[in-house]
Amino acid sequence: MKRILIVLPILIVFVSCAPKNQALNKSISAMNQEIVDLQKSIANLKMENDELDRKITVNKTKINTNSQAISDINNDVTYLTNEISMIKERLETSKPAVQSGDNKSMSKDNQTRNAKTETAEQNDNQIVIIEDKFSDKGSLYSYAYELFKSGKYYESRQKFNEFLSLYPKDSLSDNAKYWVAETYYSQNNYNKAIENIKQMIRDYPDGNKVPAGYLKMGLAYNELGNRNEAVKILKELTQKFPASGAAARAKEFLAKWE
Repeated sequence: MKRILIVLPILIVFVSCAPKNQALNKSISAMNQEIVDLQKSIANLKMENDELDRKITVNKTKINTNSQAISDINNDVTYLTNEISMIKERLETSKPAVQSGDNKSMSKDNQTRNAKTETAEQNDNQIVIIEDKFSDKGSLYSYAYELFKSGKYYESRQKFNEFLSLYPKDSLSDNAKYWVAETYYSQNNYNKAIENIKQMIRDYPDGNKVPAGYLKMGLAYNELGNRNEAVKILKELTQKFPASGAAARAKEFLAKWE
């Protein structure tokens, strides 16, 4: 009888707790399901984020690849704009009465210029001024750039150096110094190209041609057989100017070299 009295309260407590245990189990089960659903949502969000990152990277690459092309187009536009200005100025100042005499004079000037260009000593320590008269600095810069595009690297270098001697602090001075280096690079004189690029970076550290200068310097070192220094320069470029078109090109070369 005593045992029955002892067991009976225990049974009563157990029976009364059973619904609570069931409710607790259901609650735990629901929480587990919510956790699973959250994990699925997180996985989906991660996939979407990865895809978004990929698209952003692709777009950045496209933008960087086009940066150099845009820079070249801007140079061409500058050249054409100045050419138009020169033509207008000549038309305004020319007179019909002396037009024939002017044409003869221009012809003689061209002959003199060609003769001086053909017989000029290839001495880059001295600035040789080809006798072209320009009314403004833009025309001089454009002429030098056109000479470069025409493959007349020596003549182009002299005109860019002339520009630098006349306008050392101009907004185009860093560009002029860069193209001086490019003329040397195009003639396979890689040491002189590196020397002029270093001068450009030193004298115009905020110039828009500095990233392109780092790229060209790295390529010049590579042409000289100094791959380690080339890699070092290109890595420095990607660190200092990660969003530039030159950095995008540098990454392509680094992927091939390393």
